[in-house]
Amino acid sequence: MRDRFVKTENATRFLAGLDELGRRGAEEACLMVVDGVPGLGKTEVIEWCATQQGWLFIRCKKNWRPAWMLRDLLAALRVQPAHTFERMYAQTLEALSARAAERDGEIFAVVLDEVDHIARSEQMLETVRDLSDMLEIPFILVGMGRVRHALTRYPQIASRVGRYVEFQPASLTDVKALAAGLCEVEVADDLVAFLHRASDGLIREIKEGLNKIEAFGKRNPGPVTVKAMTGQLILNDRRTGAAILVRD
Repeated sequence: MRDRFVKTENATRFLAGLDELGRRGAEEACLMVVDGVPGLGKTEVIEWCATQQGWLFIRCKKNWRPAWMLRDLLAALRVQPAHTFERMYAQTLEALSARAAERDGEIFAVVLDEVDHIARSEQMLETVRDLSDMLEIPFILVGMGRVRHALTRYPQIASRVGRYVEFQPASLTDVKALAAGLCEVEVADDLVAFLHRASDGLIREIKEGLNKIEAFGKRNPGPVTVKAMTGQLILNDRRTGAAILVRD
């Protein structure tokens, strides 16, 4: 399998949401929520974008507290953290402000992945809001569908969300693009369509299936079709663990 990023419709949807956030009317409304069920490729898309743009990408921890979060932010910013919360907070503001100023008008953002870990902690969310309000730079909160619901408990934070982006199952066009971009063998349209149905549009399952297809194709030269792979394992059902075999 090729190690490359393939731009899907979810990636396009995220970038469009980011563009809209950049044109927001209220400067303080600079939180962005990206959600969707596990397996839709949220982390991959946003981590790719963060790497391309030079953003901070931080994974939330289950037992995070504000001081721990600040230490992780400062580590990503390559700043030695001070010994008090107040000083770490000041360091974080200073370092983030300096990083944003370097962008010369381009968007600088902080991505907090797995934000479900802190979505029910008012203390954590208020710390994020404080940083975002003070700096007026986007904080992108990435999690599952529960994030959006959890934020409704805190209107003062939900009102700062300038854009919601919900990732959707991959389309047939997405699966074709992934097969063409990642597979080192030619995958026939009928097998692409079978994989799309079998995977329920989940990126993890699609990649698992493409890996199986590529392995088969390398042993059996020529375009890999449904007929050629009939009876072969293509992926496992996420809900039951049962094997899914290619069939007409």
